[in-house]
Order: sequence, then C-alpha cells, then structure tokens
Amino acid sequence: MIRFLIKTCLSLCILISCETPGPDVSGLDYEKWELDKFGCNGDRMQMIGLINSNKEMFLRYRQNQIIDILGKPDKLTLYERGQTFYYYYIRYHQKCTDVPYRAEEETVKLEIRFDALNRSKELYVYNY
Repeated sequence: MIRFLIKTCLSLCILISCETPGPDVSGLDYEKWELDKFGCNGDRMQMIGLINSNKEMFLRYRQNQIIDILGKPDKLTLYERGQTFYYYYIRYHQKCTDVPYRAEEETVKLEIRFDALNRSKELYVYNY
C-alpha cells in the first residue's frame, strides 16, 4: 500500500511539473490569448504590443513550451534545415466572419522561428 501511495505521489508531481510557465509580462493574459483563435475577438491585438516589446523573453523556449504558453499555433510551416515556423494570427484572418476580406499579405500575425535544435530563435510581427 505504501508503494502505491509513493508511486501515485511521484506520478502527480511529474504531471503537475510538466506545464511551462510563460514569461512574466505584466498585462499579458495567456489564457485570453489562447482563446482568441485567429484573433477574431481582438484580444490578441491588444496584447501583441507587449509581446513585441518583450520578445527577448520568449526566446530559447522549445516548441512544446511555446504551445504550453501561447497555445496551438494557427499555422505551422516546416522549412529547410530543420527550421519550423509558428504563426499566430492577430488580425484580419479570413476565418473571422465579421472582418472584411484582406489578402494574406495584409494580415497581422506573429511569427516564431525555431532552429533545428527546437529552440525559438526569432519573433517577428508582420504588419504591426
């Protein structure tokens, strides 16, 4: 019985410790960011300035850690030499029903580039 309790406690500790805490940026609500899929609610547009001004704090995270922090990316691109790009749409995505159609070049989006070692190396905000 004692072995079972010890194994259960260790398993719970491992499961609880798997969540990655995001960088401590005041005013940035990660839960609201994750719920605003494709930026249709406008919550991401209010927070993108905080991410852009604190972009150094988001570097060197791994892909799974970024997903824990910002949620699943809206778009994913695999590039040469093992690079990966995550895109989070901020504004003017065509899946938003109340937004007039804009070309892909006019959408506001956050791009996170990962190197071959799975670390975030660069953050860039298009059309901001």
